[in-house]
Amino acid sequence: MAILKEATRPHALLSLQEPGASLMRHTGMNPRSLRARATLAALVGAFALGGCGQAGQGGIPESGPSSASQPITKATTISADGRTLTTVIPVGGCQKGRLSGTETDTAVSLTLTLTTDEKKGEACTANIRLEPVSFTLEKPLDARKVVDRATGNPLPITQP
Repeated sequence: MAILKEATRPHALLSLQEPGASLMRHTGMNPRSLRARATLAALVGAFALGGCGQAGQGGIPESGPSSASQPITKATTISADGRTLTTVIPVGGCQKGRLSGTETDTAVSLTLTLTTDEKKGEACTANIRLEPVSFTLEKPLDARKVVDRATGNPLPITQP
């Protein structure tokens, strides 16, 4: 069994001793400076890995989807037939976007939803991509205004 202990020589940080063998690592650095760097590296590593662990402790979810309404921040386009509104939403590995809406004779109210569906014990990738999402109207948009339900702001509509 290996035993890790403080080195007795001033130019080495640690000495690793095993029964019958001795290994001394020479660094050429001040032991205090090396200790400070090792402590900092351990703290940064602990912070970075803080999400790993049991469900409910950070990075590994308990399970099940969660949804949140998002403001529409990207361009919204209308299809050539005037019935399909499309925008994009930034999504990560376990996320999906959805565009839904309600219609009246004078306005269309759109809701952009981001759903995160993390499975218990599974990690999600952190890559972000723009996912197109669409909502099909019952009748063509024509002169109706389009409103973002999350903000209440009117949305400019462009043709692709």
